[in-house]
Amino acid sequence: MIFNINSSRGAGFVSAFAGTPLLHSLLPRVRLPLLRPVVLAVALALVFALSPKTAAANPRPLPFTYPYETLAEGALEVEVYSDTTPLRVQADPADASQGRLWEPYYKLQTEFEYGLTDRWELGFYQVFEAEPQAGGSNAFVFDGLKARVRTRLAEAGELPVDIGLYFEVANLHDELELEEKLLLSRRFGRLRVMSNLWVEQELRRPYDGDAHRELAFVINPTLGASYQLGTRVQLGAEYWARGKLAGRSDPDTTGMDPAAAEAARVAKRNDQVHHFLGPTFHFNFGRAWLSMGVYAHLNDSNKPQPGEAYGPVWMRTVLGLDL
Repeated sequence: MIFNINSSRGAGFVSAFAGTPLLHSLLPRVRLPLLRPVVLAVALALVFALSPKTAAANPRPLPFTYPYETLAEGALEVEVYSDTTPLRVQADPADASQGRLWEPYYKLQTEFEYGLTDRWELGFYQVFEAEPQAGGSNAFVFDGLKARVRTRLAEAGELPVDIGLYFEVANLHDELELEEKLLLSRRFGRLRVMSNLWVEQELRRPYDGDAHRELAFVINPTLGASYQLGTRVQLGAEYWARGKLAGRSDPDTTGMDPAAAEAARVAKRNDQVHHFLGPTFHFNFGRAWLSMGVYAHLNDSNKPQPGEAYGPVWMRTVLGLDL
């Protein structure tokens, strides 16, 4: 992608946008923290969409489900992911009687994709997390790096179902991870059905002793459909799940103090397979695209307990820019 900032249309719009308090005045008015990433992503998408040059990107109609297609040879694209879910924390870490607060969890990922050939694609990620903290703050940390390769087995329509393969390795702050996906896709006119059969192998604390080291097998399947309303807009629905294949057994809380017993129960709930379902929205601006989804937690719509990793709703936005 080439940014022609000398173009009167592109430069004029970008200069006008950057030179006014539009973005800064808009974000504070969004009172709900969960919606602020959406406002920012939409604003950035509009900036790039109204620049003059268009190019073929590789958009993702569904935020969690990878498509079958790969980038063209020599193409470069950046994708910015934002995951958010509202969780609960103690209002005062030293006094549980003060009640609890809502505090969102954020996960931010930046991925650079490059087309080695028309069928092979490389990707490189940086991962950041903001974990909710007691008292109503969060701890923003760099979580680690990921690298992956993706390929497709045939041209679209040559097989009854279009098939792609995805392999990833991650070096996070507390674990090493391998990830594999089988990418499936089928078109029915304007309707497109996609699924990712997704598994992971996680080795926690790989450099520590046996007392801390843990090997876990995680499943993360997705299934969704999107319907193309026009050249720029697609609406859809998506299901995804995540959890350990063999979760923790019921904890023996005999003799534990109440706080330790509750922590053991929370750890077991976090390991269970959690299911989500919700609507998705995709906007394609040519050289920029935006996908977002809002998913209801099917396991439990009640308020989560402090320490639980999944709230009653999960939101993901993905902003893609063709470079």
